[in-house]
Amino acid sequence: MLDYELTPLLTDKDEGESSEGGLDPLGTEPMADVLASRLAPGVRERQERPRFLTAIAVSRSLCADLGEEAIGRDGLTEPWLVFEWYVVQGLVLMAGRRPIDLRGLPGRLKAEQALRDNVPLSPKRYLKTPATTGFHGVYGVLAEALGIKRDGLLGEQGYELLSLWSKEQGLAGFVGTGNGRGKQLREQLREALKDGLDQGAVARTKGWAGWRFFADHLAPRGPGRREAQYLREALLNDREGFRRDVLEFLTSPAGQRVWRREKSERAFHKELQKRASAELRRLLAAIDAYERFARLTQNAFDECLYEMTRRRGYVSATQLGHLEPVREASRRAEAAVRETADRLKPFGLAGAFHQRFANLGEGGAPSQWVERLMAHHRQTQQQKPPNGKLPWFESDERGYLIRPLYRRDEPAAPSDAYVHPFRTRPLWSFAADLRMFRR
Repeated sequence: MLDYELTPLLTDKDEGESSEGGLDPLGTEPMADVLASRLAPGVRERQERPRFLTAIAVSRSLCADLGEEAIGRDGLTEPWLVFEWYVVQGLVLMAGRRPIDLRGLPGRLKAEQALRDNVPLSPKRYLKTPATTGFHGVYGVLAEALGIKRDGLLGEQGYELLSLWSKEQGLAGFVGTGNGRGKQLREQLREALKDGLDQGAVARTKGWAGWRFFADHLAPRGPGRREAQYLREALLNDREGFRRDVLEFLTSPAGQRVWRREKSERAFHKELQKRASAELRRLLAAIDAYERFARLTQNAFDECLYEMTRRRGYVSATQLGHLEPVREASRRAEAAVRETADRLKPFGLAGAFHQRFANLGEGGAPSQWVERLMAHHRQTQQQKPPNGKLPWFESDERGYLIRPLYRRDEPAAPSDAYVHPFRTRPLWSFAADLRMFRR
């Protein structure tokens, strides 16, 4: 089940469909993402601010007030999206009036532009795929993993977090049946949410008093002491993967040293292996083997792109076969494929790996291997959703001609670094926001 139904890494862009596919030219990303998810369940590379988990709990609680059938007048817009518009527009608006750290806020640029144009956020003025690129999308899988939400509703842990947050924030009545400032704010937000659904856009002016709520109580870098403690404990309570193991080492003095010094996940994982359980060592060994294979093929592909650019015309497979990264890959690929499959076998991934990459493990001359590499790239592009993407080069009997969009004016520096990220960066950011570092 490898292919592209597996969740890809998200990018910062949110553009319309295009025939160009400028990411993951060899199709190695989906399986890396599966391995990263085994290592740190729920964590995604674009995550940065754990307080969006609290924002999701607030969102699900407010949306529940409107009933399961609530929908915008357009028949498409759901309440959670309207609430997200308010959060993002409110934080950006208030950041113009007071210092607020907005790093890691999905949709920030869209909100800034909408405010400059003096128009509210709406489907046309927000992210094109908010279900994956907005904060509900980016952090939703982690909220599910931690029990903050369940099947789109507020989960048990979400209710606990919401109750603790409202008490710590001085919002009595926001949760439950009590009275207080929190109850008034909740009613104010609920009315704004209803009006937003009805109008299909943020339905409050810049002078609305409710904007302060988002800056005062949901600023991305501002979790309270007890809220932060709850989120710390939730992240460390990992029964399915090794999120706890990675976080505990990352926040230890030894882990902090290696990450600050190297900024290399390969180096970090090497040190982590020395302290890991047998099961975690097996997973880290599988990641290491997979990334060595990915790096071997990526280095060869990158060098081919540079050579095509340098020659300014069609380049034959024989000419590409003389490149040292191609020669190295043709020598080592067979053993790399075999070792990677062996390492992936305990995780049930060897079959999917073979199905996608076995062709790159076949022997032969460098010119034959590079032809298989190029054919693999074309097939990878053809399989990308929704209707396939164009390859990065044209090809005929003369060889390969790089397309202008993918020219490389500088040779790729030799590297043994991981090709793909494995969640150390977002976990480091989480640890910083939640004050988890130990001395």
